[in-house]
Amino acid sequence: VRLGEVQAGSREEIAVLMLGREGSGRTSLALSMEASRTGAYPVRNEKKADRDYLGSTTAMQPAYSRSVDPLGGDGGIRHTIPPREPGGLPIVLTDTQTCGARDQVRLPGGRRLPIALRSHSLKHDSVLFVVDATERPLWEDSDRTEELGQLCATLKQQQYTVVVAVTKLYKAREEALREMRLHGDTSHGGKPGRDPRKSYEEYVSRYIEKTTVALQACPALKSWHAPQEPGIGVFPKVGSTIFDSPTWISRRDFEDWQERRGTAELPNLRYMQGQLEKLTAALAVRPVVPAGIPWYQLVDDDSYRGRGGA
Repeated sequence: VRLGEVQAGSREEIAVLMLGREGSGRTSLALSMEASRTGAYPVRNEKKADRDYLGSTTAMQPAYSRSVDPLGGDGGIRHTIPPREPGGLPIVLTDTQTCGARDQVRLPGGRRLPIALRSHSLKHDSVLFVVDATERPLWEDSDRTEELGQLCATLKQQQYTVVVAVTKLYKAREEALREMRLHGDTSHGGKPGRDPRKSYEEYVSRYIEKTTVALQACPALKSWHAPQEPGIGVFPKVGSTIFDSPTWISRRDFEDWQERRGTAELPNLRYMQGQLEKLTAALAVRPVVPAGIPWYQLVDDDSYRGRGGA
C-alpha cells in the first residue's frame, strides 16, 4: 500500500508487518491464517514445522507454496491471505527476521520502532506482535513487557493498527498438565500459566487477561492512552486487539484437526477457525493513513513529552 493510494482511496491490499521472537510460531500462524481462509494448508518443510512447534532457535527455512513470495532486501517473507468476501482486500503478511532489543531503532523521547519498519513505514497498515505462551510470561518479565509496550505505544501514536497474537497456549497447558501429573495437583502453586485449571477455556482466559493487564500497566502505553479522546479504549483489549491464536504446524496436523470439528472439549476445529478469523478481521480494520511522516523524522509531541514515555 502506497501513501498516495491510501489517500486516493485506491487500495490493492492490507499490508501487515508480523514481528516476534525466534521460535514464537510466526510462520505457523501465517500459514494457519491462510489455511483457515482457503481450506488448504500451504506446503512447507516438515522439519521446519516440527522445530517451529518446539521453539527451536535453529529452525530451517521452509519450502513455501506459490502464495508465499520472498521479498527482496529485507529478508522478509510475504504470506497472502485472501479476502473473506468477493471484492474484499487481501491481507499481505510480511514475516520479518526476529524482533528483539537489537532489532529496534531509538526515537526522540526514548521511544522505539522496529527496524523492519525503517524502510517500509509508509507501506504497512498494521503490525502483528506474536507472543509465545511457552516462554516466560510477560507478567513475570518486566524488561520484555516494557520493550513490547514501548513498541506498541509508538506504533499506536503513529496510527498503526496494532494486534497481539498469543501462540502455543494449547502446548503450554499440555505441559502444565504433564507437570501436575508428575509432581502433584498442588505443584503449580495456583500460578497463572502453570496451573492448567479445569479447562482450556479457563486456562486461556486467565493467561490472556494477565498478559493484557501487564501490557496495560506499561508506562509507555499509559502515556499513549492518557491524551486520547473519550471513547478510545485501552490497549490491548481482550477479544479486540489481543487473541488466543492456535495454529496448525503442518498439512498433516491441519488434516488431523478436521476430525475435531465440534468436540465438547476445546480447542476444536471450529474454535481454531473462529479465533484465526477474529485475528484476521482485527488486522483488516482499515486505518487512517499510517505513519504520515518517515520513521526518521518522528519527533516528540506535546501529549507524549513529559509523561514518562518509554
